[in-house]
Amino acid sequence: MRKLGLSLLVSAAIAAPVAAWSQEGQPSASTDDYVCAFSGECADEATDETADAPAATGPGPRVTATRGFAISTSRTPARTTNNRQRRPVANNSARQGASAPRRFSFAVSQPAGARNQRVNLSLTFPTGSATLTPAAAAQARTFGQALMMPQLANMRFRIEGHTDGVGSRAGNVALSRRRAQSVANFLISMGVPSSRIEVQGYGPDRPLPGTSRNSPQNRRVEAVRVS
Repeated sequence: MRKLGLSLLVSAAIAAPVAAWSQEGQPSASTDDYVCAFSGECADEATDETADAPAATGPGPRVTATRGFAISTSRTPARTTNNRQRRPVANNSARQGASAPRRFSFAVSQPAGARNQRVNLSLTFPTGSATLTPAAAAQARTFGQALMMPQLANMRFRIEGHTDGVGSRAGNVALSRRRAQSVANFLISMGVPSSRIEVQGYGPDRPLPGTSRNSPQNRRVEAVRVS
């Protein structure tokens, strides 16, 4: 059974006069990933159904591996892949493509479910703009869906904007706040109450540990659980 690690994943773009930066090929977080990070209720990772399956001796039911469970398409009862007790799963698993193993994980910040837990939302913006790209809007929508899940519905969050140190500090602080506000506005448009969201722009003042001030990894928007 898998527990997701948490936050400060280096991704997403908060830029000033530099082209937007993103992680090519980085898998996107699902609603279950956000629920796990902020509530501690983590779904099992899909297991390799072929690893312990007996050799086929003839036609039989087709089985799909789904987070440790086997789902049969015939009336023959499907066996489970193991008998270990599992953590509660977010009840949107089927809608999130549960048949494929999830590859996304957050870097460690706080224990799962802790207050002040922070997660990089991995959002990108055009250079000098606070307009979400289509990919960023899709990821923000996933985060918004997670905020309306029962596990997170009573929590409040701060949306933080960060930039690298290229360009003027004043311009970067203003841009980082506009981008954070853009994300907050998007979440509110989905139905997340505005009382659950606050916004802060830090510009280049809080670079990621181990990075230079001008590193593109510092261009990011993070969500922080505040209560």
